[in-house]
Amino acid sequence: MRKTDISKYAGGRNVGKESVSTAKSVFKMILRCITTVITVLVIAGTIVSVSLFSYIYSMKDESVDYDLHKLQLNYTSFIYVNGPNDDASNPVKYQSLYSSENRVWVDYDKIPKAMKDAIVAIEDKRFWEHKGVDWKRTFGAAFNLFDIFQSNGGSYGGSTITQQLIKNITGDNEVSLTRKVKEIFRALNLEKKYSKGEILGAYLNVVPFGSGCNGVQTAANLYFGKNIQDCDIAECAAIAGITQNPTAYSPLTHPEKNKDRQQTVLKAMHDQGKITDEEYQAAMKESENMKFVGKKAEDVVDENSVWNWYTEAVFEDVKNSLMEAYSCSSDKAIDMIYHGGLKIYSAVNSDLQETAENVFNDGKTFPSSYPNLQGGYVAMDYNGRVLAIVGSKGKKESNRLFDLATDAKRQPGSSIKPLSVYGPAVNAGLINYSSLVNDEPLPNWKNGQPGPANWDNQYHGIITVEKALEQSYNAATVQIDKMLTPNVSFNFLREKLGFTSLEPADNTLAAMAVGGMTQGITVKEMTAGFQMFGNGGKFYKPYTFYYIQDHDGNVIVDNRNEVPVQSISSSAATVVHKLMNNVMAHGTGIAANISGWDVFGKTGTTNDNKDSWFVGGTPYAVAGVWTGYRTPKVLTRYETPVAKTVWKTIMAKYLKGKEKKEFDLDKDVRPFKFCVESGLLANPGVCTETKTGWYDINNLPSTCNIDHGGSGSEAESSSSTAGSSQSTGESSQPGNYFPELPSQQPDSGAESNSPSSKTSSKGNKNSSKASSRQGVSKADDQSWRQNSISPDQ
Repeated sequence: MRKTDISKYAGGRNVGKESVSTAKSVFKMILRCITTVITVLVIAGTIVSVSLFSYIYSMKDESVDYDLHKLQLNYTSFIYVNGPNDDASNPVKYQSLYSSENRVWVDYDKIPKAMKDAIVAIEDKRFWEHKGVDWKRTFGAAFNLFDIFQSNGGSYGGSTITQQLIKNITGDNEVSLTRKVKEIFRALNLEKKYSKGEILGAYLNVVPFGSGCNGVQTAANLYFGKNIQDCDIAECAAIAGITQNPTAYSPLTHPEKNKDRQQTVLKAMHDQGKITDEEYQAAMKESENMKFVGKKAEDVVDENSVWNWYTEAVFEDVKNSLMEAYSCSSDKAIDMIYHGGLKIYSAVNSDLQETAENVFNDGKTFPSSYPNLQGGYVAMDYNGRVLAIVGSKGKKESNRLFDLATDAKRQPGSSIKPLSVYGPAVNAGLINYSSLVNDEPLPNWKNGQPGPANWDNQYHGIITVEKALEQSYNAATVQIDKMLTPNVSFNFLREKLGFTSLEPADNTLAAMAVGGMTQGITVKEMTAGFQMFGNGGKFYKPYTFYYIQDHDGNVIVDNRNEVPVQSISSSAATVVHKLMNNVMAHGTGIAANISGWDVFGKTGTTNDNKDSWFVGGTPYAVAGVWTGYRTPKVLTRYETPVAKTVWKTIMAKYLKGKEKKEFDLDKDVRPFKFCVESGLLANPGVCTETKTGWYDINNLPSTCNIDHGGSGSEAESSSSTAGSSQSTGESSQPGNYFPELPSQQPDSGAESNSPSSKTSSKGNKNSSKASSRQGVSKADDQSWRQNSISPDQ
């Protein structure tokens, strides 16, 4: 008899129990994981659902800010300009604006029932029952997105006639969930405001029906040579069938496709009980042999069809203003201009506009040997009113062209310096008129090389701010902006001067200090920025029209009460104004100066010499000029000065015969003698060279107490280097103030080749710096070095 090993079986049972226990543990773990995942999904789903509901609910008040009754307007709009002698109180009609678009409004009660039934049958069969949204179709369209009902290859949209009308009014065709939700709420709210008849009538008058037709009346005129009220059932069905795809179903280009679509409409009308069996059969028979006329009415042509550059700008600005005011698309704003009977009051100064256009096209100002050299010009007053615009040289052949004054972005070069560096630096108290700055290169300017270079290929050591701007030295300007920081300059241009052309990559020393920008800026932006140097530091948003009235005489857009931005203080604006007076009298702007007038301005030429600028002002206007090529290329020595010549020629003609007028400058900014060597206020018998500078009497520099005559005096003095030039003003001397100065006359030298411009060479820069520190003790010399702007600061 075989013995049985009991322990073996006992052990086997234990192993089985452990396996069961392990399986239960794994199951419990999986169950916990599933429970956790489900819980997380429920919580996440709840959060997403609440968020989505809140987001959707936030759009519940979405509506279309547009009066459907005004859609029927088909009136000519007019531009008015100031009367003789620029008299704004006596505007005169200047130009009519209307389009060749084929659209004629027909009242709802004149549209035949067959036309209404046809469009409802094929586009929105429950139109008369729903309240703006057909929820059954909407959910069906949503399922179609997931191909749930695509097995038979069919599909349909969820938009009702009300929703389609909204798309046509606003021009908003963006494919997105947000737009669809907005459209739904807009439709629901529109149907609370208007009757079904008003909505259907508007729809039948504005939607496109192919071949340039908008509305059923022009469609009937074009395709059948009759009015819509005279169209029969088959003809109405042919028109109704076009709306789904106006290009594909136009009977003039695709008659067979139109016939198929037309018969689909007729079947829908019959199936829905809108026409009888007899009417259906007769219409289908007519459809098989339908003839189309295809004759358009003569287009209406404006009597002054080619606009000047200013009218061009007015049109674009009015369009943009209407888009903002009515939250509509560009196309709808243009439709309002052409058909709304608007009265647009242009801000143009007709005399200056004519003068500027004549100078650009007289064949003399631009060198005849360079026929393709181009330019752009903008002039403004000091309250934002744009006085004149020229978008290119040469005869203007058509409308809505690319404008070199308002559209083109070009690198401004040194013309940007007063706006981005000197203005904000003076305003921040970092420099004054005569602060010392180190005209030396930064060690790692570009590709590990020092720079930037100056126009004369020299560096001039320690010089005054006056000299730095006068001769447009790049290295000195970069040193100032390094202390100010390019970020401050960048934000100043965007936030205080309304520059929209800047790119994020322009937040650099190269862009802000010397104008080496990614894309560039427009002449209009530059000119608007320079306003502040003639109006006490204010920036006014430029405008080309005073206001717009609708056909009923209501003012719908108004620019007459523009609130300015105080970009810099009045005293800072005046100081920089005076610095630029010096540019015109002794610096790079000599060639543009106008004798007998207070003129401020700044030249600008890019390092690659592909763009040339001049921006400046007189008491009557500030103007900017850019010259160069449409496709940028290097300018010759004869082309570079053209910007200054154009500016001076136009401004001199404009000022001729005008009464003398002074800028309203800050009364606290007054002239004082300063010591050229130290940049401090001059002390009689102490300074070897003095000049006249302009300072805010509430924040004057210290008086120079250093003997610069070589006596070796170690008298103590406050430093006048940039960043430490301001004091309380208590040390000024009575003899330093000059209530009146003789007017500065332009020098007779070339722009940047006058003797005064060649200050020093690279070889003697050290002696220059040494002479400016004669008589300074070691302690004071150390302090002077620490306070000056150095390349590695």
